[in-house]
Amino acid sequence: MEPETFTRLELNLPQTSLFEKPLPRTPSEWFALKFPDAANKFGCPFLEMRQTSCDGFLKIIPVSINLDFMAGMLGGDSGLGHSVVYFEPEMQWYFRDSDGVFKPTSAEKLQNYYRAMMLRCAQELNGETDKLNLFQDFRSDKISKAVVNRAKSVLAASPDFFSATSPHTRVRGIELHERLARRFVEELLCAESGQVLYLADAYAHFTKLVRERNLDVIKRSDFKGLVVPLIQEQFGVRLRNDLVVDERVGVRGWKNVKLQTLPS
Repeated sequence: MEPETFTRLELNLPQTSLFEKPLPRTPSEWFALKFPDAANKFGCPFLEMRQTSCDGFLKIIPVSINLDFMAGMLGGDSGLGHSVVYFEPEMQWYFRDSDGVFKPTSAEKLQNYYRAMMLRCAQELNGETDKLNLFQDFRSDKISKAVVNRAKSVLAASPDFFSATSPHTRVRGIELHERLARRFVEELLCAESGQVLYLADAYAHFTKLVRERNLDVIKRSDFKGLVVPLIQEQFGVRLRNDLVVDERVGVRGWKNVKLQTLPS
């Protein structure tokens, strides 16, 4: 006759202490200690079953996963400077690298990371934890895809997350040209009566700056779209389409604006 077993369902979080670092006793506590931001926002990582036999044997079984927590976990630990976001306008995942620049990543890589953390949890916990679900069911393609899909809303970045005025920087984002255009107008242009800044000259100098920063050269029409409102805001002048240069009429440029010498 098998010994009688007592069971109960639990939502376990680690007991914090000012004097010592708590040690995880269950999978829920293990994940919550690794990712406190996600635990604070979304609660316990698992619903767990505690089984206690009449002869004193204990088993902890994670029986159901909290998708919201796992999705939040993919966002990283803000205390360590880690960050992953989903940029909805492009339907693209980005992670912040050690240099502080956001770089593209994929849903598949996030699924791999999630599965790796689940396996690490199973390896590090003691023998009281039933590890079947951690090793197999919760690491399945179905669950890992569901976690990443949920993370699209949990980790969604605002449309202006990579804007020209945002502190966030990514590789080869279109906003990099706008940021450079702002610096070009603010640092290399100045107001000077009687001077004329021709659009062609401004574009040539801007293109040089773009190449120095290993960015893609943009069309002159795109450059015009960037700098026209910036110059008007900075100097209060509009782009003219009726300037005369070497007997050529209809040349575009700005009056009373001067391009200063580029620093060597």
